[in-house]
Parts: sequence; C-alpha cells; structure tokens
Amino acid sequence: MSATIALFLLLAIFLAINVPVAIALGAAAVAGGLLLEGSLSFVGPVLFSSLQKIELLAIPFFILAGNVFDRSGIMRRLFGLVDSLVGRVRGRTGVVTSGVAVLLGGLSGSGPADTAALGATVGPILRDRGYSGGSAGALISAGGALGLVMPPSIAFILYAVAVPGVSIGEMFIAGLIPGILMGCLIAICAWAIAVHQGIDQGEGSVTLRGVSTAFARSILGLGAPLVIVGGIYFGVFTPTEAAGVAVFYGLIVGLFVYREIGLRHLGQIARRTMIDTAVVFFIVASASLFSWVLTIDGQVVGWITDFAVAVHSQWQVFLLAAVVLLLAGLFIDGASIYLVVVPVLIPAVRIQDIDLTWFGVFVAIAVAIGQFTPPVGVNLFVAARVLDTRIQDILRSILPFVLVSMVALLLIYLFPALSTWLPSTMRD
Repeated sequence: MSATIALFLLLAIFLAINVPVAIALGAAAVAGGLLLEGSLSFVGPVLFSSLQKIELLAIPFFILAGNVFDRSGIMRRLFGLVDSLVGRVRGRTGVVTSGVAVLLGGLSGSGPADTAALGATVGPILRDRGYSGGSAGALISAGGALGLVMPPSIAFILYAVAVPGVSIGEMFIAGLIPGILMGCLIAICAWAIAVHQGIDQGEGSVTLRGVSTAFARSILGLGAPLVIVGGIYFGVFTPTEAAGVAVFYGLIVGLFVYREIGLRHLGQIARRTMIDTAVVFFIVASASLFSWVLTIDGQVVGWITDFAVAVHSQWQVFLLAAVVLLLAGLFIDGASIYLVVVPVLIPAVRIQDIDLTWFGVFVAIAVAIGQFTPPVGVNLFVAARVLDTRIQDILRSILPFVLVSMVALLLIYLFPALSTWLPSTMRD
C-alpha cells in the first residue's frame, strides 16, 4: 500500500469515527510518514518549521482584536447604524444583518467568531421580527463566512503561508470588492426569503435625525476597519502591525470611550484569545505535517502536475479548483484546506499563468462556502448553539445562501478585475 493511499484511508477512518480534524490530520500524517521514512524523526522538525513563519504572527493579534471588538459593544452600534439606513424595506432585518456582516468581517477575520458575534447581537432581533430559528441560523451562518473574504481575513494570511511570494497586504485589499459583492448577494437572498415567507414587514423609515444619531454612536466602530484597511493600503503599516494597532484601538474605545470593557474583562479576553490561537496553530501544524507527507510521497502532486500539463485553458484549472475545494469544504476545516489542498493546486495555477491574487480570492470564497455547508460547516454549529436551535432546522434553510454564494464564486472567475484592480492601485 502506498503512503498516499494509507494517508487518505486513515484520514477517512478517523473522520468517520468523529476524531477532531486536527488530530485526524496529524495522526494520519504520522502513520503515512512512518511508511515513507521508517522512523518518526521527521515529526518534530516539520511541526516546528510549520509554525516558524513570520506571516503567522498576525493571527493571534487579529484574534485578540476580534475578541476585543466583540466585547466593546461595537457590534450593537454598527447594527443600529445599518438599521437606520435601510428604512421601510421588506426583509429589513435580513438586509441589515448582511450589511453588519460585511462591516464585522473588517474587524475579526474569522468565520466562526463573526458567526458567534452576529448570532449574539442579531439573533434575538431576527426571532422577534418573525424569522424562524432555521432561517435566522442560515442567514447568520452565511453572513459569518464573510469574515474569510473581507479584510483582515485569517484565510488570506494562511494563503500567503501556503503560497510563497503572495503579499498579505495585497490579499487583504483584494478581498474588499468581492466581500461586498458576496454580502449584497446574501442580502438579496434574505430579502427574497422574507418576501416569500411574508415576514419582516420593514417598519420604520429613514430619517436624518435617526441616521445622524446612529452614526455618532458608531463612528468609532466604523473607524476600526478604516484604520486597518486604510493603513495597509497606504503603506502606513504591515498587516502584522495593523493587527497590533487594531488591538490598541479596540482597547482604547472599549475601556475609555464606550466603557463596556473593564479591567476584570481583560483576563477573560486574553484567555479566550489564547485558546482560539492554540486551536488555529494546532490545525496549522497538523495540516502542514499532512501536506509534507503528501509532498514527499509525490503521488498526488504528480497527478496534479500531469493535469496541469494536459490542460490548455485557465477555466479548466478553476473548474478543478472549485470542485476540489467545495468537496473538501464538506469534510475538513478551512485552515486545513489552505495548508493541504491549496499547495497541491498551485502548480497547475502557475503553469496556466493565473494571477495568484485572483486565484486567492476565488479560493477564499470557495472555502467560505464550506464554512456553512454540512456536514462539517463550523458556522452552522456555532449558529445553532448561539441561537439555541436545532442544526436540522438550519440545514433546511441554508441552500439558497449556498447557491447565491456560488454565484459570487462564478462572478469572481468571470470578472478578474473585481479581485485585482484595487491591489494594482497599491502597486502604482
């Protein structure tokens, strides 16, 4: 039995018996590597080298920033601002939720974290305005996935780790237009569902006084993504420095302006950040070990290389990537996809001379879709827990949001400038 077959067979067995993905990847990689190397001496060096990358330094800072913003009350104020701008529209709350998800994506960078924050803030309002637990959970799960596309996305950091030569800053800026596009499509879907179900009549109207009051209350919250994205775009600081600035900004706002963070909360925030960071880095290390064994064996890489030589157009590479990424999203988490699947696809991308920024945004949307598709869509489980509803009810309502997100994926392929124009202005 070849190491590659043993690798995937063991991974499938572990996943089938509900072993956590990170442990399943690591255990399968250790067994496969043992078949290849005859000893376990490779494990330590590979694990340590996988974490000794400067790009990964931004991850704990952005996780900390997301936790600070979540506790500071910025989410609630952003909802009030977007709600005041929408006015008398059927499905108003669903549209507002999509808008808040776009803004929230500019604060956290994590799909599950955004889903939890959305659920805690918007979930009760959706239920009060007629949405079932399943419909609310589906909308919040899809909206939370925007955290992978909108900057500062942890997914783009992992993409830069997996693909040498890619700029994290340019990837952040490249996600702006596609993230807004995806948010608009989710808003349209939420509106159509509300009209079809006859819920959320859209009471109230837009008034100058209401908008100005909401804007004044939320202006500091809006400043956070502007500081992060604007600072990176204009070259004021690097993505890692931007993460540190975001933490400092959030603490100043939460401690001294909104005063919703007290000194007693700092320990809780730090503890949550350490746990979240440890989980991400554990996945990174295990997935890197799995990817190393695949590369050393060379069988899968050889298959992809043969395919890349055989194809004669970019659309075939994108079709392969879409199929592989969407299928992988059904079973493994986003971080593992970036470190196991994406490196295998890159040779085909390079041979066809596909812009790596364009492809990176395409990958981010495909992986984001996997965040809210069963059976392993983590956003679904987070939304179900936060809303106290059954996962089966959410699954009955999730299909429309999956379909409109696939439309966004298709548009990104058809119109590369949606991804590449803003980063090109950075270079200029």
